[in-house]
Amino acid sequence: MAKTQTPEHKVLIDVPMPIKTPRLVLRPPQQGDGAALHEAKMESLEDLKKWMPWAHKPHSVEADEATCREKQAAYILREDIMLFAFAGDKLVASTGIHRFDWELRSFEIGYWVRSSETGKGYATEIATALAHYAFKALNANRVFIMHDDVNKASGAVIKKVGFNYEGLAPCSALGVDGQPVNIKHYAFTNPKDVPTLSVSW
Repeated sequence: MAKTQTPEHKVLIDVPMPIKTPRLVLRPPQQGDGAALHEAKMESLEDLKKWMPWAHKPHSVEADEATCREKQAAYILREDIMLFAFAGDKLVASTGIHRFDWELRSFEIGYWVRSSETGKGYATEIATALAHYAFKALNANRVFIMHDDVNKASGAVIKKVGFNYEGLAPCSALGVDGQPVNIKHYAFTNPKDVPTLSVSW
């Protein structure tokens, strides 16, 4: 297990960016990214509404620009690490490392891929890259990921990456309809279990 001294001030924790994979560049949101985020969300809204409660809320370029600036600040404060995945100039996915514990060095991976870019292996590439990044750049002891047990597409990605299944938590989250759903939990605790991928930062 990694033993890392966490600075008294979280803003001093080194979180190097951007992250580069064979096809993608992942980086935190920046001022001016709101239009690109809005375009990706609007294209993908019907798919996102199946799984993301926030997809059912009103959307605007201004609101998405505000989100980008808020998440940029959260990254600087080391409170959340939202990331945009770009293939060239196109935003193909929104991802990130969330709900982390700097003392325990435990990090959750999340993602969604815009509808026109699904089926190209981007989710697998992103999840694999972020697992490597969490272990090697953030000194993770645990990298975990979860999905609604009826979301078969997300489950397929997680299994393809090779996350170890930890169990089913019945009625442990609210679905988009406000009703309890069952959540499957997976994790890596050994960096040697993560599939090989060329990743740099």
